[in-house]
Amino acid sequence: MRNNKNWTKQIREFCHSHWQDVVHVTGITVLAVFFARFIVYDLMSMSAFAPMEKATDFQMSDIYQAVSENKAIHQLSNDVTIVAIDGYARADVLDAINIIAEYSPAAIGLDIFFQVPEHDNSYLLSTFSAIPNLICAGMYERDQDGNTFHHLTQSFYEDSIDVSLGYANLNASTNRDVIRQFVPYVLTTYGDTLLSMPASLAKLYSPKRYKALVKRGRNAETIAFENIEFPIVQMVDILSGEFDKALFSGKVVLVGDVYAINDSYLSPKHEPLPGIMLHAYALQTILSGNYIDSTSSWINWFVAILLCMFFAICNLIAKYHMSNFGNLFVRIVQFELIYVLIVVGSVYFTSHHKYIDFSPSVLMIGFGAVAFDVWFGCYALYNLIKSKLSKK
Repeated sequence: MRNNKNWTKQIREFCHSHWQDVVHVTGITVLAVFFARFIVYDLMSMSAFAPMEKATDFQMSDIYQAVSENKAIHQLSNDVTIVAIDGYARADVLDAINIIAEYSPAAIGLDIFFQVPEHDNSYLLSTFSAIPNLICAGMYERDQDGNTFHHLTQSFYEDSIDVSLGYANLNASTNRDVIRQFVPYVLTTYGDTLLSMPASLAKLYSPKRYKALVKRGRNAETIAFENIEFPIVQMVDILSGEFDKALFSGKVVLVGDVYAINDSYLSPKHEPLPGIMLHAYALQTILSGNYIDSTSSWINWFVAILLCMFFAICNLIAKYHMSNFGNLFVRIVQFELIYVLIVVGSVYFTSHHKYIDFSPSVLMIGFGAVAFDVWFGCYALYNLIKSKLSKK
């Protein structure tokens, strides 16, 4: 009890003797919060600033995933195989699907739309009707209430035969968006649950993993772009019969365009990825159960505020005690803090597969110097006005 009283007394004495420093640190931190939270986060959310938003489309998880990907050994997926159908006619694609089905895959995901019917569609209709574990791509649009969705007919056969659809919408509005998450399922206007392509395929391949996904109850999951490569089988090899049959047996086989530029999206990986590859990574995330959890927002901002206060104190030390090397000292501290955050976040992510969002901290440290200048500029203006008023 006595120790607690001594600590309290020391804190009171320190605040009383350094009340101006306490005010300065508090004011600088409040300004940094204003710059980071209300200007960057809120201003960037306005549609008028969309180009600026795209230019600053960055999250700390991008660095973490890049570091994790570079350090670990890449392995071929034992669960998912991709078939590239780029440039092939509809009949060839149907032949390939029938060949794949002969080798008992756990599920087939068709990530392609057939919008225009041909003169004779009997081959397509009979093929799709005969494969019970075929999941075709569907597209859905958000209702006016913003919470539910309705189906958009993209392939002509959707109203003709009973096929299972998994919505292929990516969590993006344009190809310039960075795809970091996938939405496992959404609700329709009538209260039905619509599964995404990865979730639909996971349900067929591993009901246990699918139940684990549902149990998490997340509206969106972060895609684990882990150190996995997916075997890609070319159409020419399938049609000629020169392929490894084990790549299909008991696997999830995704069929679609792999090299189409118009279906490529930005990702935390080093290069743009086609839509089918993003579905593969989302599916692998479900099947591996290697979900990425993140710390809560209030913890991220609490850490950011503490670091900003520490940075403000460093600025005060440089201002009052390091007139010759103050600016250099502040820049070194600023750089080192950001560097330490990246290292700590990357190591923690690689070791525990959990995401600490240090983005607010980086913003607060970055804006800390600006807030410091603005604060003392206003403080000097206040003293100037006060001195002139006192002379009168």
